Amino acid sequence: MYERPRRRQLTILAALLAASIVLITIDFRQPDGGPVDRLQRLAIAVFGPLQQGASAVVGPVEGLAGGLSELGGLRERNRRLEAEVARLRAQERTYGDVLGENRRLRGALAMARRCGCRTVGASVVAGPGSNFQLSVTVDAGSRQGVARDMAVVDADGLVGRVTQVSADYATVLLVTDPASGVAATLAGGPARGKAPGIVRGSGSQLLSFQPVRAGTAVRRGDPVVTQGYQGGVFPAGLPVGVVERVDPAGAASLVPRVAVRPHAALGTLDVVAVVVDHPARGA
Repeated sequence: MYERPRRRQLTILAALLAASIVLITIDFRQPDGGPVDRLQRLAIAVFGPLQQGASAVVGPVEGLAGGLSELGGLRERNRRLEAEVARLRAQERTYGDVLGENRRLRGALAMARRCGCRTVGASVVAGPGSNFQLSVTVDAGSRQGVARDMAVVDADGLVGRVTQVSADYATVLLVTDPASGVAATLAGGPARGKAPGIVRGSGSQLLSFQPVRAGTAVRRGDPVVTQGYQGGVFPAGLPVGVVERVDPAGAASLVPRVAVRPHAALGTLDVVAVVVDHPARGA
């Protein structure tokens, strides 16, 4: 049974080969204008426009497919470029932050050097821990030579004093805290001279300056600096702030009530300098 289909397949194959040879021979011997030639011309006339139309349809489709493929590549390249731009911008911001912090630290150290002090640089790592005390935590402690009752400054002026110390951290009481008191001098210029007093925190953004002598003349814009004395916490001459408001003396007070705006940006502290040693001298 298997042999019969095989013979039939061989017979059909032989017939097709013979027909192909005959057609090739006829086409080769057929002169122009013969039946085979006319049949070929008819096929070209019929199928030529169809092939042209197919090419017109397929060509744009192929172009669109190529364009889509290229578009995908452009999108991927665009994503890579956007990621690179974002990385460079982040790197630029980080570089700017580092430069700014370095500049502020140099300013804080320069502020302390004005009084011939030896300092230790530190970064503020935490703000006030409670609503009852205006203080910050810095990353310098006893290992770095920091001890209690040391003055702390930034690039603009006095920040406060150290109240608690651990091995690598310290708590700094800000000058705006009501528990803070600083011996200070009102520098009224050559005509009025210096007027000693006490700068106290008020729990707000402003400080209060209390002159120790009745009849002290105080004007808006007068600078206030620290007053040094033997065994004192603060070295002399550090900028504290500037007089912003003056309430004249009256029946309730023999001395004027003076509001002072601190130079240091106490709400945005990031780097400070702790005065670990300073010369003791008068104002």
